[in-house]
Amino acid sequence: MIRNGIIHQELAGLIAGLRHTDTFVISDAGLPLAPDTPVVDLGYRYGQPPFLDVVEAVLAQVVVEDSWVTDQIREVNPLVHTGLRSLGLDPEPLAHDEFKARVRAARFAVRTGEDSFFANVLCRAGVPFSGGR
Repeated sequence: MIRNGIIHQELAGLIAGLRHTDTFVISDAGLPLAPDTPVVDLGYRYGQPPFLDVVEAVLAQVVVEDSWVTDQIREVNPLVHTGLRSLGLDPEPLAHDEFKARVRAARFAVRTGEDSFFANVLCRAGVPFSGGR
């Protein structure tokens, strides 16, 4: 058994399989995903687990070189936007339709139980020797 980090078998395996430039999304409970996108659904009731808790756990395991959010997050969900920044991300805002289009190409999604609007972040994997997070 591993000592720490992500112990969810499916999520740990998907994270281990990431390669440079692969994208993945961590989402709230309601983000629409493509039918063929592999989804690790961690939500067990609305609000649990919270989006930022899951983001923090994933970021401890993954190098992220770029990230994106919908441009509406700053106005509608400033707490989540501020939380992402406090975790070391500087997500680029995209028009909501563009964000959803990019999400459709994600390698996998991690769905949380978050029940607040626009609590979603699309991340691009980096490499640990590039100076990335």
